[in-house]
Amino acid sequence: MSGRLRIAFYGGVEGEVGGNQILLRHEAGDILLDIGCNFSLWRKYFDFPLLVPKEPADYFKVGLVHEDLRQPGSDHLREGISAVFISHAHTDHYDAMCTLRPGGARIYMGETTYSLVKARYARARRSPLVERVRALLAEDVEAFRTGARVEVGDVSIMPWHVDHSVPGAYAFLIDTPEGLVIYTGDFRLHGSYSEKLRSSGEPQFWEKALEVCQGERVKALICEGTNIGETANPLTENDVASLLSRCMEACEGLVIVNTSTYDVDRLRTIRDSASRVGRTLVAPESFMYALRALEEDVKLKGIPEVGKDVLCYSEVKEELKRCQERFVLLTCFFREKEIIEVEPRPGSYFILSSSEPFEEESEVAFERLKNWLERFGVPIYHIHASGHAHPVDIRQVVRELEPELVIPIHTARPYAFARFVADIVEKSGGEVVIPKKGQEVELGR
Repeated sequence: MSGRLRIAFYGGVEGEVGGNQILLRHEAGDILLDIGCNFSLWRKYFDFPLLVPKEPADYFKVGLVHEDLRQPGSDHLREGISAVFISHAHTDHYDAMCTLRPGGARIYMGETTYSLVKARYARARRSPLVERVRALLAEDVEAFRTGARVEVGDVSIMPWHVDHSVPGAYAFLIDTPEGLVIYTGDFRLHGSYSEKLRSSGEPQFWEKALEVCQGERVKALICEGTNIGETANPLTENDVASLLSRCMEACEGLVIVNTSTYDVDRLRTIRDSASRVGRTLVAPESFMYALRALEEDVKLKGIPEVGKDVLCYSEVKEELKRCQERFVLLTCFFREKEIIEVEPRPGSYFILSSSEPFEEESEVAFERLKNWLERFGVPIYHIHASGHAHPVDIRQVVRELEPELVIPIHTARPYAFARFVADIVEKSGGEVVIPKKGQEVELGR
């Protein structure tokens, strides 16, 4: 390869939402940005919990990791990859790390991400795949905080905090001989963490990037576009808090809230809304391991405390059945087990505080859950603020940065993304590049 830096895209493109695998090809060693799993593809071949990948080779076998990334004749990524950077603790950004070889590439992730990933694999059933990840986590991970610099040859990578629906999410500011490359990871500007950044005066990632550039132009912006082309929901986390409080105050029975186990901002919002109306959160064990993993993170403030703010469902189930008006039952992934056991009384509410199902399997699960809620006479409310940037905020970031190249990723509609920012990019003399899998984009061209 030539001395110029090249970026190759192996996942999160061609309409894939999730499964990001972005390779910076460099003479000092290739750098991989995220090693995610696209779960729409995963569900074509596997079905949890009975049919799941058992060994790393299964990821190559069905195309979850591109064959071009594979070391020939092996079950791991090619030897030329010297560093892997994981942006945050959502599995569509790290689940394929089992395809790394222990003792090979260094793996860099935020301290919070490290805690959550370790907690997940500590409770996973043993298999060759799980054992490999446990070995990687024990030996090959270097954890960072925002603003740290990692040098890979003459490339310097700075992680910078972003607001997302999991704590400890990062964008990467990648200083290369050809110029600054920015990888947004997943981000938003309407969550409670964004409010904190604005009130404290801390820079957002694009503001920090402009500082790093020192007047030079941003070479490339690799930007997520999850919400491009989707039905817009303009709610902020503050709006969610207000609406949750209203529903909980009006509810005469049990409040059931479906949300993400990792969305600490939302769990904090639910906890605070429940507290205002005299209710206590109850959750199954699936919520507890993530909260326990974060308890020792001194940087995270106001995390709901297990045993105080959030009670374990198995320990208070009978009291919950008797005194439903005193509790909020948390659930996730449209799970109906606890709801069936509790048998919500008349006057109960179900609040969907996560995204609506967007693929066949989750649609089936949601329909089954709705059937049970109908049988119990429980109405459904949807109160949610997305974990991803609103389209108007993506335009703001592109306008502020004026990059030479804009590369959409993590979006079902990359061509709509390109049209949406076309006027801004054209005005600044830039270009939108929509990559195919395996395609290399050369910088400094």
